[in-house]
Amino acid sequence: MFSHLRLGSIERPVAAPRELLTPVICGTPARRLLGALGLLALAVLPSLGTAGLAGVEVPGSSRLVVAGWGGPDIRLWYIRPPGSPSDAPVLFVMHGVGRDADRYLLEWRDLALRSGVIVVVPEFSAENFPGAENYNFGAVFDDAGELRPRAAWSYSSLEPMFDALRREEKLDTARYWLFGHSAGAQFVHRLVMLGGGPRMIAAMAANSGSYMMPSKAERWPFGLDGSPVDDARAGFATPMVVMLGDADNDPAHRSLPRQEAAMRQGPHRFARGRHFYDTARRTATEAAMPFDWSCVVVPGVAHDNAGMARSAIRLVLSGLPPVGRDCAESVRVGVKTD
Repeated sequence: MFSHLRLGSIERPVAAPRELLTPVICGTPARRLLGALGLLALAVLPSLGTAGLAGVEVPGSSRLVVAGWGGPDIRLWYIRPPGSPSDAPVLFVMHGVGRDADRYLLEWRDLALRSGVIVVVPEFSAENFPGAENYNFGAVFDDAGELRPRAAWSYSSLEPMFDALRREEKLDTARYWLFGHSAGAQFVHRLVMLGGGPRMIAAMAANSGSYMMPSKAERWPFGLDGSPVDDARAGFATPMVVMLGDADNDPAHRSLPRQEAAMRQGPHRFARGRHFYDTARRTATEAAMPFDWSCVVVPGVAHDNAGMARSAIRLVLSGLPPVGRDCAESVRVGVKTD
């Protein structure tokens, strides 16, 4: 069994006696050993360097592998600001199609340190979660098209990841925020449409390339037809902010989804996001369903995680905008953070 200490952004295994629970090494608490049968497994990351898939270093970061949750192992990249209390806010950030959790964390690093928010970027590797089916679309169906048990959905990993982080960092934080950009926003909004997470405060889906429309006129993953839910009632009642950079309007963007159902949603991401939100708002009104969504337009930002992050952190710190407003008239959140 091993404990481990933090050296920059590297976690080195350190042999520890079985009875050792909370040693302090150079002022940093070592991790609690979780050897009891039935507890979520936490694996020490074998690290040969400080960089991940994008090849960037994230000073002061930690890494943790979560296993035994019902699906493949997931590596967490995270920053806990020095001196942050045990009830500090926790924000999960879902990366894009590049699966480059290290780059995403680097772009959030300064925001985390200034705000005191613990930022966690799970790495859904292409090896463990191949293709859009197992990441963007949540591994809801297997390769044969059969519905998987809910515990095996990629969407179901968030709650175990939150538990793992709470144990690892000895947190009292009871609930978490969720943000996703691009493919990560596809993950986030479909999770919400399927009911969200029980301890999620709110979700923020930024610059998604395609959407799960609240209509049976489109098939999963672009609509309700063939999905695990009959309607969008639970999704509409889950707090979510549809975040749109008004400069994310390139119809020729290299990673813009071009399936027929995606193209029916609009020519580019900004148009598709407005169409999704406006359709959801109208559907909820016509069906007299509770609607706890809002729309935020970020001026001057294109398809840029870092640009959207500066606005998202303000929502975490200051609270959500009013719900139900028309997207064209929605609150426009700037990027100033101080």
